[in-house]
Amino acid sequence: MLKLDPIPETPLILAIAGGSCSGKSTLAAYLRDYIGADNCRLVRQDDYYHDIRERGGSPMVNFDVPEALDFDLLRDNLLAFKRGESVALPSYDFTTHQRRTPTEPRTPRPVIIIEGILLLDQPDLREVFDHSVYMRCAPELRLSRRLERDTTERGRTREDVLRQFHGQVEPAHQAYVSPSQVHADLAIDQTEYISDMTGVVESVVALVNKGS
Repeated sequence: MLKLDPIPETPLILAIAGGSCSGKSTLAAYLRDYIGADNCRLVRQDDYYHDIRERGGSPMVNFDVPEALDFDLLRDNLLAFKRGESVALPSYDFTTHQRRTPTEPRTPRPVIIIEGILLLDQPDLREVFDHSVYMRCAPELRLSRRLERDTTERGRTREDVLRQFHGQVEPAHQAYVSPSQVHADLAIDQTEYISDMTGVVESVVALVNKGS
C-alpha cells in the first residue's frame, strides 16, 4: 500500500479519462488498493447515464455522446463529497439501460476517484477535479476488450458490439474523448500501463501527493 502524504483534509478528486475499454476501471481499482480502501472512494461516470425511458426507450440511442449523461448530477455529487457530505450515488443497469434504485448514502473519503470516457470533455467538471489522468489506447485493442466485455458481461451479440463501436463509439471517441486529453495532468500510454502497472500507479499517487 502506498501512503498519501499528508492525508488531505478536504477530499481530493482524481479523474481518470480515456476511450472505452482503455483500462480506466482497472487503474482505478489498482489505485484504490494502493491508497487503501479506507482512504479512497470510487465513482463511475457510467452510473450517470440517463434512463433509456427518458430517451425514447430505444436501445439504439447513442451512449457515447455528452447528452447521454447527467453531468449536472455528477458535478453536484462530487461537490457534495468535497463539502464532506454523504451522497446516494446513482446506479445504472446496462442490461436494461435503466437506473436502479440509488445506493445507500456513501461517505466521502480523502481521495475520490471518478472514471469515465467524457470527463475531461466537460468544462464544468474539469473545474471540480483536483487531478486528472488520460489513458491512451489504440482502437484495435479497445475494440477487442469491448467485444469480450459486452458479449460476456452485458449479453450483447458480436454483431451488435461491432455495429455500435464503428457507428457510435469510435466516432464519438474522435470527436470528444481523444481531443480532451489536452486537459489531463498526466497521460499514460498503453504500453507503459500493460508492462509496468506498479510504476503507473506510483506516478499517479505521486501526482496526488504533489497537490494534496
